[in-house]
Amino acid sequence: MFRFDGVDTPAYIAPHWHRGIELSFTNSGSINDFEINNHHYQTAGGKILVVNSQLVHSIRSAPQKENGAISIIFPYDYAHRLYPEIDNQIIAINDPEQFSEIQRNEYLELQCLLYKIYQLLNTNDQYTNLKLESLMVKVLQLLLEFFTVSKEHSGMIYGKKDFAVERIQIITKYVHEHYSEKMKLEDIADKINVSKEYLTRFFKKHMSLTVGQYIGDVRAQYAYIDILGQAGNLTEIAIKNGFPSTKAMNQAFKFTYQKSASDFYQEKKLKNNN
Repeated sequence: MFRFDGVDTPAYIAPHWHRGIELSFTNSGSINDFEINNHHYQTAGGKILVVNSQLVHSIRSAPQKENGAISIIFPYDYAHRLYPEIDNQIIAINDPEQFSEIQRNEYLELQCLLYKIYQLLNTNDQYTNLKLESLMVKVLQLLLEFFTVSKEHSGMIYGKKDFAVERIQIITKYVHEHYSEKMKLEDIADKINVSKEYLTRFFKKHMSLTVGQYIGDVRAQYAYIDILGQAGNLTEIAIKNGFPSTKAMNQAFKFTYQKSASDFYQEKKLKNNN
């Protein structure tokens, strides 16, 4: 469970996926674009979104003082142990206009529970973990009891084969560990024992972006943190995060944040001077 507040709310989370079931609750403020499996959602206070197992998702938002949100990832094996039928179902809660009367009532109950979790994540006493565990199980129970539909009737293809999960995990882990270094497609392909041509096709199919774009995303995210922390000038930040030049960093930033690194750097500099 994670709580995000104000300007600490991530401005961008690159496309990724995991086996766990992820729930996002916007307590206040908004998320500009929460993309799940090529569907785009804009949230406001009280909005609940669920990312079912192994669906590609990403987030773009403008950090605002009033933003407050939580993210909960339920491990798939944990959900499966409690509710084995989850193998054949998905949680359909992202489009409230399609709810039944019962679902509307349970949605209100979920909002109350998630608000309590949001508040508890800002406390720390001897009972906090017990309370959070209890609330989390109740949230999962309501999701599974009232908002599941069969995969075959969902109109979408959900999930990925085990070999794909393992390969993506190896690739993304390698990129995060070596983003500051010069990376070749051949080096990444060797990690999963395939050709670079196969790697290119495989990654694009499962992540909806190229390997190069993903590497640029990861580098841009780390560089963004360095710009916020004023960890050097633009050239130093670019080199530190694996970019061959500030021009390359600016291009990656425009793809990731729709704004160049130079613009971010100047905005941060002006803000600090004021």
